[in-house]
Amino acid sequence: MEYIQKKIQHSPTIIALTCKDGLVIFAEKSDEPNKKNFQNHSNMSFLNKINLIAGTGLFQDFNRILERAKMDSIVYRENFSTILLGKIFASRIASLVHLQTRYWHIRPLCCSLFLATINSRQPELYMITPTGHFFDCIAGVLGEKSEIFKISIDKILQKPLTCKKGVQKIYNLYKKTKKKFNQKHIEVSCFSKDNFSFKIPVSLNLLQEIHRKN
Repeated sequence: MEYIQKKIQHSPTIIALTCKDGLVIFAEKSDEPNKKNFQNHSNMSFLNKINLIAGTGLFQDFNRILERAKMDSIVYRENFSTILLGKIFASRIASLVHLQTRYWHIRPLCCSLFLATINSRQPELYMITPTGHFFDCIAGVLGEKSEIFKISIDKILQKPLTCKKGVQKIYNLYKKTKKKFNQKHIEVSCFSKDNFSFKIPVSLNLLQEIHRKN
């Protein structure tokens, strides 16, 4: 587990923030296995219009969890004619991670995750740890320089934010905190009252406008 913690602490930064009108998630693209190619290594994936998973750590482990989550989602819908979401979905993903951690003959999954889900048009955010525990939260940071980001986010949360303002503030945090910041390596997803589904990515025009102003 010590190796897993160190790996995650040096992995792409993922930030999730609940705003007064929705939810915003930022994810850096992974540089594994080819550092020259970021295009095909997204650490964020939407399973449908109301479920999104973002994770950091070993990219291969993230993909493994993602494929299992997609399978569970399909089977659940076939059996119960409804979409798997919220606390039940988070519990299922956490159980998979926990089983890999518990048994010595299986390599633990090196990955921390956010599950963002929409329940009755209300955003819910869950964090899933490498030990297989999960809990709901208002905001969180995973990956490289997470402690530095957390201090700034605590200050941001002192006042209610709209999703648009949240995107602007988190984008600026990346620019200030990351030495080699490149907006092309960032993906942003947003659920808001104006858009009752997740959208990947947030309009590039908005990010370029924020970049220009700063």
